[in-house]
Amino acid sequence: MTQDEQNKVINEHNKDMAIVEKRQLKYQKLSFAMSLITMLMVGAIMVVIVGAVFYVKPMITDIYDSTMISLANLETLTDDLNVQMKQADLEGTVSNINKLTVQATGDLSDAMDRLNSIDFETLNKAIKNLNDTVEPLARLFR
Repeated sequence: MTQDEQNKVINEHNKDMAIVEKRQLKYQKLSFAMSLITMLMVGAIMVVIVGAVFYVKPMITDIYDSTMISLANLETLTDDLNVQMKQADLEGTVSNINKLTVQATGDLSDAMDRLNSIDFETLNKAIKNLNDTVEPLARLFR
């Protein structure tokens, strides 16, 4: 190979390398721009997240405090209810209800026996006789 041919090959190679370097520089600029956009977006997202945390944290703290107060009140109420249930004489109350039920059943049976012992025919005759007696008196006073 002659010197001119070598220079030609070298020049051609240099042109190809220049084209490749231009493309690389273009992609490096594009990569830098995308990295910068990504960094700005991540920064904006972080600002939003930090702002949301500072905005929501007091609300969460209030809800937590309120829940703890409600839980304490519920525990107190449950303890009071347990004490009252222990103090209540449920067995005695049930026993009294049973006694009253038995007594009422007996009284009802007595009342039914008395009603059955009434002679309604005689009673109806007595009412008719009373009506026959009072009716002329009622006409007299009209």
